[in-house]
Amino acid sequence: MKTIDTQAVFTTLTHPLYQLTEAIDRLKEEHAMLEEKLVELYAMARTIGLQDETGNWTPALLQLGQTVKAFWMELEAHSKWEEATMFPMITWYFGETLEQFTLMEQEHELAEQYILAFIEPVERLTAPVEQEEAKELASMLVQAYAILRNHFRQEEEIIDALADRSNHFGGF
Repeated sequence: MKTIDTQAVFTTLTHPLYQLTEAIDRLKEEHAMLEEKLVELYAMARTIGLQDETGNWTPALLQLGQTVKAFWMELEAHSKWEEATMFPMITWYFGETLEQFTLMEQEHELAEQYILAFIEPVERLTAPVEQEEAKELASMLVQAYAILRNHFRQEEEIIDALADRSNHFGGF
């Protein structure tokens, strides 16, 4: 009977390259999930203010607000994981701090500001909201959508380029 070298298996599973590969896979999976939800939010935001006969947009904004808050929590968890695990791992693995990630995190923060510019006023709604104000609030989500879609794409392109670079030197 053939025995399995559990130490070799454990060492392989905890090898930094394996951990980095797992982190990259997780990043892409989370981006796909977040993008799917982002597209839904975008579609919902684009319907706000379209019907002239709707006199009060408060119920629609409150409903959208609940969906945005759920998305916000997932986005925040993803961002914290990137900052605590993914980016330090890439920095360690490649031995350099990547300025691109700093710039992309600034984009991420801008998108968060747009999301908050929607959430905060919606949470304070007490009076009916007319069409133009509703459109203005929803436009904050449209801006966040554009920034985040680009943000996710750029992040993955940079990480794929690093993986390609690593492949040329025997990694990944």
